[in-house]
Amino acid sequence: MSTPETRPSPSPPAPPGPPAKGLVALVRNFLRTLSPRQAATVWAEDWIGMLVRPIPGFTGFGLRWLLYRVLFGRLGGLPFIYKGVYFEHSYGIDAGSNLHVSAGAVLYGRGGLTIGNDVMIGHYATIYTSQHHWGLGPEIPMIRQGHVSAPVVIGDDVWIGAHAVVLPGVRIGRGTVVAAGAVVNRDTAPYSIVAGVPARVVGERPRPAIDAETIRPPLFDEEGS
Repeated sequence: MSTPETRPSPSPPAPPGPPAKGLVALVRNFLRTLSPRQAATVWAEDWIGMLVRPIPGFTGFGLRWLLYRVLFGRLGGLPFIYKGVYFEHSYGIDAGSNLHVSAGAVLYGRGGLTIGNDVMIGHYATIYTSQHHWGLGPEIPMIRQGHVSAPVVIGDDVWIGAHAVVLPGVRIGRGTVVAAGAVVNRDTAPYSIVAGVPARVVGERPRPAIDAETIRPPLFDEEGS
């Protein structure tokens, strides 16, 4: 009697993709984290922001000022927001006077972003106040683990260079210079110069002979008290 031919076992079927309700659940969970005003701000910064973002010249400066003075938590004076700047969750952004933000920068205010007076933010710099949670275990995809927020505070007279990245929870002291391409993941001392990945102190600016606070009070307390 001949031995029956053995055939390889068929490969198990590929696991099904996430159900359609997964996307719905993500959107629902996102909206639950927002108040009605915050949801309206997110809508406005996407749709109205899309219209005013590319407009050049002083017309663009004026229109973006009119929009963001409504959407920001606080905006002092007339800012110079160049074309192509993205603000996300701008309800969480409080900014002082004479703010300059260059083209391509992204400022994410979900976790709370406070910007002092006379601050310059360079081309394509990115400031994050929230990031994906990743510590709940590998069995839960990171996209489903939610967000962890931590406020960022930027003091007066700060220059953040092009392509620099500021991570959640950082306080950048008054007068700091952040070099182009630096990744700032810790607090900086006033009048320091930081560079590198992660950012390290590479120099120090001259300090004013007269404390600048006697001329213009800071937007926040440097000591956090």
